[in-house]
Amino acid sequence: MAAPDDRLDERIAALVRRDRLLAIGSTVAMWVVLVFVFLVSAPSVPGAALVVVLGLAMLALGGLNTASALALIRRYRAAQDQVYRPDIENLDAKRALRARAGGAS
Repeated sequence: MAAPDDRLDERIAALVRRDRLLAIGSTVAMWVVLVFVFLVSAPSVPGAALVVVLGLAMLALGGLNTASALALIRRYRAAQDQVYRPDIENLDAKRALRARAGGAS
């Protein structure tokens, strides 16, 4: 049988993996939307210079958002105990309170 701390570490690791996948998935989705909007709107932009500006704006927006997602993943991985342990403990306390309240009625 695993010690409670081992089980908590497993739950934290699972949350870190889930949040990492969600961050990567939403970043990929953002890039798909940005490229789609660029490709759809570029033909209606009057002038090649504005298409270049639109493309640079897309790259800047996507690049900054990607960098922030990567920073978030690194920060959460480095401080995973501080980030996830209080959430898990609060969820467990709420679950225990609900179980006691359900059994008392």
